[in-house]
Amino acid sequence: MKKEIDRKLLAALRAREPQGLEEAIGRYSPYVAGVLRKVLGQLGTQEDLEELSSDVFVALWQSAEGLREDSDLKLWLGGVARNRALKHLRALRLELPLEDAFLPGPEPTRFWERQEETQLVRQALLRLSPTDRDIFLRHYYWRQTVA
Repeated sequence: MKKEIDRKLLAALRAREPQGLEEAIGRYSPYVAGVLRKVLGQLGTQEDLEELSSDVFVALWQSAEGLREDSDLKLWLGGVARNRALKHLRALRLELPLEDAFLPGPEPTRFWERQEETQLVRQALLRLSPTDRDIFLRHYYWRQTVA
C-alpha cells in the first residue's frame, strides 16, 4: 500500500502537479522535521528547521524526474534531510567558534588581543583538512570525547 502511494506521489511530482508536492509535504513533513531535529540537536532553531525542511521538499520537486519509480520516498527524504542538516552544522562550526567566545570586557587591550588570537586560530583552522578541522572543533569547542 505504501509503495503504491509513493508511486502515485512520484508520478504526480514528475508531472509537475503541485498537489503532488502538497501531498508529499503533508505526508512526510513530520518525518523530515524529526530527522532534522535529531541531526541538529540543540543547535537548530525553529527557523533552521523550517528552512531546511523547505529545502528538502524543493530538492524533491527538482529531483522527482531522476528518482526511480520504485523509490522509497521516505528513505530518500530522510537522506536528503540528514545531508542538509549536516551541511548546515558544518557551516555553523566554521562561524560560531572563537568569535562568539570573545566579547569586549572591562579591558579593551585584552579584547583586541583576543580578537587577534581569534583571527590567527581561525586562519589555522581553515588550513586544516575538513576532517581534522571537524575533529578539532568537536573536541575543543563542542567538548566531545575523543571516542
